[in-house]
Amino acid sequence: MKILKVLVLCTAALLIIHCKSDKPGTLKWKYKTGGLIISSPAIGQDGTIYIGSGDSCLYAFDSEGNLKWRFKTEGGISASPSIGAEGTIYISSWDAYTYAITPDGELKWEYVIQSVSSPAIGNDRTLLVANIHAHLFAITPEGKLKWKSSLDTSLNIFPPVIAACGAVYSGGSNKVYAHDSLGNLKWSFEVPDTCPTTTAPLAIDSEGNICFCTNGGGFYVLTPQGKLKARLGTQHVLTNELASPVIGSDGTIYVNSDGCLWAINPTGDLKWRYRIDSTLRVFSPASPAVGSDGTIYIGTKDRGLIALNADGSLRWEADIDSEIFSSPAISDDGFIYVGSKDGYLYAIHSDSKGLADSPWPKFAHDNQNTGRAGGGN
Repeated sequence: MKILKVLVLCTAALLIIHCKSDKPGTLKWKYKTGGLIISSPAIGQDGTIYIGSGDSCLYAFDSEGNLKWRFKTEGGISASPSIGAEGTIYISSWDAYTYAITPDGELKWEYVIQSVSSPAIGNDRTLLVANIHAHLFAITPEGKLKWKSSLDTSLNIFPPVIAACGAVYSGGSNKVYAHDSLGNLKWSFEVPDTCPTTTAPLAIDSEGNICFCTNGGGFYVLTPQGKLKARLGTQHVLTNELASPVIGSDGTIYVNSDGCLWAINPTGDLKWRYRIDSTLRVFSPASPAVGSDGTIYIGTKDRGLIALNADGSLRWEADIDSEIFSSPAISDDGFIYVGSKDGYLYAIHSDSKGLADSPWPKFAHDNQNTGRAGGGN
């Protein structure tokens, strides 16, 4: 009888330990790369996690944190990987090349583009890549140039996005551009800020409108025809050019800037804001991600990864002792993957089973980082 009681007590203790270890916000695993991580992770259809590092390598991990392979380039990687429908991984490096890599980690092809941003992937598998000299490249799945467009701007470092209709939107300096799938310019919109500005990574809402922020402090919404639909100035939300908006299932738009996460109603009114950093953080490249249960996840400067409820209240904080520039990805089995300046890729337990069913729930739209409305699995 005593042995039975001991077994019961041991089993209960093990269950308690297991439950605590699975608590949302706790660490499942972490892996140290050889450089700081600014890149945001991508998740393949088979659950493989891919991320770039400042050590010039693209890494592939299984869901248990085991290294599957790493692919070495000749330059640091700050861009995020994108995954095509057939499993090919695309990544841009500071060595001027954009690479296509097989799911086994072998080079498929490479193309000189001089891009530091993430590729977007069209429905026809065409790769859209913006380069630092204000050109937009369209590359076939075989690594051949399909078309190239020169933009009348001095800067184009942010990834393009693709609408459901196939239109390609990109931002550079103080303009937003729309091209059709053949590379013809449809329209351009000049941001009417009074000071020199830079347009940020773009997002597309349920009506096909284009949402973005600027370093002039404005938040803009354009129609698919390139007309101004809405604008919020600094009296409503203080934004910057690195803040990529994301959209919840109820249409709420979330922006990380000025050390705060801002929630904006679809009508353009400020819903709430939550200070995510104890000090002002002008440089705020990390975009939030919205989970299937409405939880918003965002990396911070000095509080690790935090989770917020849809009303702006704190849900939990994950103890990551390093500044996070990476934007989270959320797996269907409830894990948050995010990189940090300490060089680690972290896997964190959560209650969310994948991304929110929304027009744009995370940076680059989906866990494959296709940058395409309706993209991903």
